[in-house]
Amino acid sequence: MKESIMVDAFLFAKQKHKGQLDDEGKDYFEAHVVKVRNAVAELNSDKVVLCAAILHDTIEDTDTTYEELLKIFGKEIADLVNELTHEGKADEHGYYFPRLKSKEAIMIKLIDRASNISRMNAWSEKRQQNYIKKTKFWKDASGRKEE
Repeated sequence: MKESIMVDAFLFAKQKHKGQLDDEGKDYFEAHVVKVRNAVAELNSDKVVLCAAILHDTIEDTDTTYEELLKIFGKEIADLVNELTHEGKADEHGYYFPRLKSKEAIMIKLIDRASNISRMNAWSEKRQQNYIKKTKFWKDASGRKEE
């Protein structure tokens, strides 16, 4: 893996999220994506994991495809980002549960959810409660994967 892969991932994600704003009107890349990557970096220094953290919303929230990530960043990173991406169908609880298989994906997803919760002041009370409820469901379901 080339040494500049993390810089490449940062610049790629920054370009892909260019112009996106969060619900509070802040730059989405700075307010969320970088925050998730930095929180992941406090727990894991693996380049693949850090690249996946900075790229975690590229397939889901931009025009990026899995194939594009595969070509640019390789299978390991593309697979981890894909694992974090909604498939598009809700489960029986009405929740979108990504294909979380690895402990790295679970860690990134829970940090992603925590970042979203920290920025939900602009949301309605109902949306806040629903998001927290879903996050607890994800946390509980993710915990069972370790058993």
